[in-house]
Amino acid sequence: MVQSQVWLITGASRGLGLEITKAALKAGHTLDVAGTDVESQIRSAVTKHGKIDVLVNNAAYAVLGSIENTRQVRSIGFVDAIFKTNVLGCLRTIQAVLPSMRQRKAGTIVHISSSEFVGPTPALGVYSATKFAMEEVASFNIRTLVMVPGGIRTGFSDPSGTGVEVPLDDAYKGTAVEWVTQAAKSPQFNADFSDPVEVAQRIVDAVDGTGIMKGRELGRRVPLGKDTAQHVEKRAQEYADMAKNLKDIAESV
Repeated sequence: MVQSQVWLITGASRGLGLEITKAALKAGHTLDVAGTDVESQIRSAVTKHGKIDVLVNNAAYAVLGSIENTRQVRSIGFVDAIFKTNVLGCLRTIQAVLPSMRQRKAGTIVHISSSEFVGPTPALGVYSATKFAMEEVASFNIRTLVMVPGGIRTGFSDPSGTGVEVPLDDAYKGTAVEWVTQAAKSPQFNADFSDPVEVAQRIVDAVDGTGIMKGRELGRRVPLGKDTAQHVEKRAQEYADMAKNLKDIAESV
């Protein structure tokens, strides 16, 4: 039987974060759901429970459109706001929870990354960049798991959900950027995406070492989703080809 732990989850009000919350509660864990003042809430949770065993950095949102066209919303600091949530918010929660974890010499930090880290999609350039940046803060001396889900049926990239669409210049008409932007509005866009309930369960299993994760050496990154598996295989082949075909160039300097 898994020992009950204290979990703190950011971005838990909807989508994947909500499903992770449900799965963790079902597994018998104690939950604190982070609000807007995460640092204060972490201090409060440590005081209340004496510890935080698991931090799940899940809060994020996306901008749908070309990187070039995001300049149109730059005046309201939109790109800055995305990095503040997706990257700096992640960093702040880590900084707030680490003192307690280091003192106890125990704890798990779970980052919800994305297959965008492996295979960036046209029209999601800014979101992809934030996921690259988030990987930079995942090297603390605490157990760290970087979960790498692909598409999930949560409406995350839908402009009516947590995604925001920016206008496209005419130059992008007929390109992959426009196709992705338009496709994201279709009810069928996420039909083949992963079930958020199953993704959430795999995340809890990865932390607890239960289910399909039992007895597995996971490493630091755990891919989730058929599309992520395809991205990983494609990227692995690209690197293998590069290592083979360009080795002489690499070693020439």
